[in-house]
Amino acid sequence: MMNDTFIATIVGALVAFLGVLLTLRVTQRNFETNLKEEREKAREERAFTAKHKALLSAAESVTQFLNYYMTLADREIPQDGTIPIEVSEMAISLNRLHFYCNIDTIKQSIGMGEVLSTSYTRALKAKMPSMFIGEDIKAVDIRIAALASMNDRIQQEIVALLSSDPSSPLLVSQRQQLATNYKNMAEFYSTKADLAKAKYQATEVCRDVIKQDLKGVYGAVRATLLMARRELAFPIDETEYTALLTQSTDSALSQMESLIKDMRTEIDKKMK
Repeated sequence: MMNDTFIATIVGALVAFLGVLLTLRVTQRNFETNLKEEREKAREERAFTAKHKALLSAAESVTQFLNYYMTLADREIPQDGTIPIEVSEMAISLNRLHFYCNIDTIKQSIGMGEVLSTSYTRALKAKMPSMFIGEDIKAVDIRIAALASMNDRIQQEIVALLSSDPSSPLLVSQRQQLATNYKNMAEFYSTKADLAKAKYQATEVCRDVIKQDLKGVYGAVRATLLMARRELAFPIDETEYTALLTQSTDSALSQMESLIKDMRTEIDKKMK
């Protein structure tokens, strides 16, 4: 009887122990599954956050580039070979998308980058004549400043001579030099005026190049914005969105055209 009771106790204990082991095993498997799911979820969240930040950064840098590009005709360009920050940041932000986005978005960003780079290069090439003319104007300003400084010194010497020796023969030569300098200054001012007109005309050529390319630039940006929404799974009526952006772009270009036309009319009046 004792043996039977002992065996029953042992068997009962073993069954309980096996039940505990089974429960622990199931719990371990559930824990591992949940842990794997949580890690995968965290990985996806980190990937989405990184992708989201990269796309937002790209959108901001492209906007800054557009603002710079649209006003390039009136800007001073670095002469030391330095790439403007708006241009370099745009290129960096678009390249960053290669690490986080799918191949369709990468292709779209590459296409937009090519459009923006080509348009910028065309505008920069068109701006070069006005840059060279600007350097010529600076050289003329230096000559005018030198003559003005010389005239100040001559006038001081004339005043000193009139006080000490009014009959000095140097007065004649000094006054002649003063008159010659004023004549040369007048010629330099005339040259500067002609150069200013030439620079204005060259600047407007650059502005026309920018204006011609703007529609294509906006089109590339619009397509990339749509691709970014697809990448982030932010659904939108793409037809309606495209229509809205197209209408906004056309309106902005029309207003720019009107502004440029009015500005040129007023400048032409002043230059006549």
